[in-house]
Amino acid sequence: MRDFPEPYRLADETMRGLNRRALRRVEAVEAKIRSGKFDELNLMTELDVLYETLDRDNRRALKKLYRERYEEIWIYLKGKPPEEDELDEMVELALTSLLGEVNPLTGYRYETEAIRKRDRAKEAILSSPTKAQKQIQMEKALRYWSAQTGFYVDIIADEAATRAMKDAGVQKVRWMIYGDDRVCGQCEALNGTVWEIEKLPEKPHLRCRCWLKPA
Repeated sequence: MRDFPEPYRLADETMRGLNRRALRRVEAVEAKIRSGKFDELNLMTELDVLYETLDRDNRRALKKLYRERYEEIWIYLKGKPPEEDELDEMVELALTSLLGEVNPLTGYRYETEAIRKRDRAKEAILSSPTKAQKQIQMEKALRYWSAQTGFYVDIIADEAATRAMKDAGVQKVRWMIYGDDRVCGQCEALNGTVWEIEKLPEKPHLRCRCWLKPA
């Protein structure tokens, strides 16, 4: 039998692409700060546009990730692609829910946290008196944004795989550890256990890379 699709290949590809894109966008703002041609109002506007663009990048990439992960699990189980017209609507609804509701692991809504990170970055950057200090705050803001993005990249990959298995009629799944440095004692204790797919426990911790496959 074919191997089950690697659990985080698509997630890692998505994250690398988003990090590269975010870095380019932040560097463009940093260059404008260094030019010395920005007053406070211009900088506020530029930061608003930056975060709107970062959010748009994320949403586009997360939608693509959900779709591709769902499709590869479905094809593995069913041997053919899912119906296109039904898939588009399902992905849109799933993303709206996952990004609009409080996640039990992060403890916040993606949408609310994206705004909070923008506002905190604006406050820190605008209050920094020198160009060098503003650049330090820009780099911090990028790290914080990347961390949040990473949380949701993994969450979306997991949710898409689980939804595909449910839709394909899988009743029970086996809990598997990924084997990276995020594995903890709680993960180890769950490794190999079998669960009804409708009664899955929450993941033990944020950025947990335990994954599920049909039992």
